[in-house]
Amino acid sequence: MQIQLGGQTLDATDRCLVMGILNVATDSPVSESIVDVQEAPRRAAALRDAGASIIDVGAQSTRTGAAAVPPEQEIARVVPVVEMLVGEGHLVSVDTWTAPVARAAVAAGAHLINDITGAAPETVAVAVETTTPIAVMHMRGEPQRHREVTHEYEDVAGEVRDWLGRRAAEIEAAGAPSVWIDPGFQFGRGLTDNLRLLLDLPQLASLGYPVLISASRKGFLAEMLGHGELRSHDAHGKPGMLEATIAFNVLAAWLGAHVVRVHDVEEVAWALEVSAAANTLRRAMNDAAR
Repeated sequence: MQIQLGGQTLDATDRCLVMGILNVATDSPVSESIVDVQEAPRRAAALRDAGASIIDVGAQSTRTGAAAVPPEQEIARVVPVVEMLVGEGHLVSVDTWTAPVARAAVAAGAHLINDITGAAPETVAVAVETTTPIAVMHMRGEPQRHREVTHEYEDVAGEVRDWLGRRAAEIEAAGAPSVWIDPGFQFGRGLTDNLRLLLDLPQLASLGYPVLISASRKGFLAEMLGHGELRSHDAHGKPGMLEATIAFNVLAAWLGAHVVRVHDVEEVAWALEVSAAANTLRRAMNDAAR
């Protein structure tokens, strides 16, 4: 798949791209990812050197129970960083579910709106009016209260896939230039549901939209490792979390993800070279068999 972003063509045909997380929030679950405004350009350069194609800038924590950041405060944190990073040639996404923040970030140069709520009409309007690509995620409930909704699904993979397909088509019909889809690992899911979403990635990718996943150091990985059911901010420092993040993202790349959003860019980027090599050979073998 060729992904158009910020006037560039990103080749995700065989290679899964890396989106590096740059937090200007104050209470992210992964505290090491938090930087202040002045530190942001140095961190972004390090992420790019480590293998990130896109820098994802956010100022609103999705941690359960996190305090909501007013839009004006979110704008004050995000916009100077976006301006600096775009000025230094980075491809930048803005991680927000608030239309005024999205609009301000795009005006500052952001190339992608990354909205984990599935995008309210006001945010879709920003994407349409500014011809900015938008990523939408499936989630039950609200970002900082997703644990308060039911985690029970009759068919989690089918529901998520169908909803994302419909939502992406709606946003396209409204006039957005392109839509990315994210199945929403961890958000209102149990361990088995997260694994079902992973295994459904080939079907999700078959919808034809760029597939973005974000599973870096999340609580379900800690549960998978035997640490019990933990929230992400309690899980990220547990033994094996880096290795679990690497393994999960390599599997996701092999199964069809086009972009992975991670904290540990260098380690994941190196590991993705393995899936890229295997995908290249797989495609060559399939072409030869036709």
